[in-house]
Amino acid sequence: MMKKTLITLLLGMVLSGNAKDKLPLYDQRPLNKAPMLERPAWPNYDHQNENSFAVFNTILTAPKQDNRENVFNGGYWTLYRCEEATYATYDWTVPTHQDWWFFRFTTGTAIIDADTGDQYLLRELEYFPMDQCFWVHGQSGQTIRFVLVFAPLPQTVKHVQIFEASAPTRRWMSGDAERSRVFDLNDLRPQAKRVEKEGRVIY
Repeated sequence: MMKKTLITLLLGMVLSGNAKDKLPLYDQRPLNKAPMLERPAWPNYDHQNENSFAVFNTILTAPKQDNRENVFNGGYWTLYRCEEATYATYDWTVPTHQDWWFFRFTTGTAIIDADTGDQYLLRELEYFPMDQCFWVHGQSGQTIRFVLVFAPLPQTVKHVQIFEASAPTRRWMSGDAERSRVFDLNDLRPQAKRVEKEGRVIY
């Protein structure tokens, strides 16, 4: 009987994660889909020449949630703490009547452990180039989603900042490095706002 009770307690800890916040140890990675490449970047890409940028359409869209806090750089971030990596979704609403909009995601962008200063670097921007401007076409008024892949965060990381590294300056982009305010990591995770049922877990 004691052995069964111990197994139940251990299983409950794995499923519920930290008893304080009732979140699981790990999240499921966010879904993603490949966009359509309308036009590749020119071989002689030039960040000052808008015609040389790659063009993408049919970008993954996300529900618009005006109640969420604008975390950083005009967009809404959600962090997914997974064992193999940390995934982040960056949701951004394209202005109405703007059929063309360009983005740039920079190598050196990181999630910073606000308590230690450790930086967990951006490894990949799924389906899109890094360190190049690219156009998003035909998404006027829609909330589009990008999925970023960072180094995995240890369970010791509790407070984070989003850091964007510097990049070349161009029109409408200063290129300056930027850093968000400090967030409790669990406030940025997808399950942070869910309501847990009270009582024992019985198997």
